[in-house]
Amino acid sequence: QQNVSMETTVPSTNRKTGLYDIWGAGDGEKVASKLDPCLPPPVEPPATYKTSDTTLSAVELPHPGTSYNPTFNDHQDLLQTALEVEEKREKEKAKATRDAAPPIEITEEDYIKEMSIGLKPTESESESNSERETNGDDACKVGVTVRKTRIQRNKEKVEKLKAAEIAAAKQTKQHLHQINRIKAIKKEIKTEEKEIETKTLARQEKRALNEVRPGKFGPGKFLGPEPEFLLPEEVSSSLRQLVTPANNLQERFTSLQKRNMLEVRRKVVPHRKYKLKTVEKWRRKLPEEIDELVKMKRKKKIKLSE
Repeated sequence: QQNVSMETTVPSTNRKTGLYDIWGAGDGEKVASKLDPCLPPPVEPPATYKTSDTTLSAVELPHPGTSYNPTFNDHQDLLQTALEVEEKREKEKAKATRDAAPPIEITEEDYIKEMSIGLKPTESESESNSERETNGDDACKVGVTVRKTRIQRNKEKVEKLKAAEIAAAKQTKQHLHQINRIKAIKKEIKTEEKEIETKTLARQEKRALNEVRPGKFGPGKFLGPEPEFLLPEEVSSSLRQLVTPANNLQERFTSLQKRNMLEVRRKVVPHRKYKLKTVEKWRRKLPEEIDELVKMKRKKKIKLSE
């Protein structure tokens, strides 16, 4: 066997004609790596393969309160942020327990009503049904329409005309009132413009947060790292006595997820997709059970022979 390998060269092309010399070696020649002539050339990755669509930096600056010798105000700010995160988590837990459906309590009366559905009605129910039927007949009798006289119809027309005149007068009065309150209308327009400005600013802030917020590329949700802090008793002014709660590897992994370079993954616990089947072996059975099985088989053979 002979190891076949060759050096491929990219020949120089003529800019005017667009042709290239097969045997020539110009300035534009690039010596490629050793490739197998039987295999296709490697695929070049796109330009956006190693880029991220977020404006976050690869290494973010930590909070000044995480320093080994922080100031009092910086350390208190860090503790306050950690407290807010914990309070938010507790509120979410309380809301989940509050929104949970309460247990259903079934009384004896409800149980009797449910079980007695479809049975024959009792005397009291039959009497109530008969009373309802009689009341319905009376209502049908009462619902008969009576024809109006000419005088009644003329009165209704006059009342309708009066109501229309009153409505028209009220509308003209409202128009005059609006003309007189131009200053108030200008104030309302200014307040509306201010509300629109505040809404646009909030929308822009939300858009800026969405640019920094990690995207969703799988079923998992990015939760973000927990705030790293030290208690006042654990803070020391010397580096030798410093306790480091952070994990550099975990921090790099979360940074890649935050910059949309890795999808959010869940920790897969080893599990079995199917249920185990329990089979009782012949050898494990007792001699009495074996004798019973042998007798059953003999009886079946006798019946088949008959």
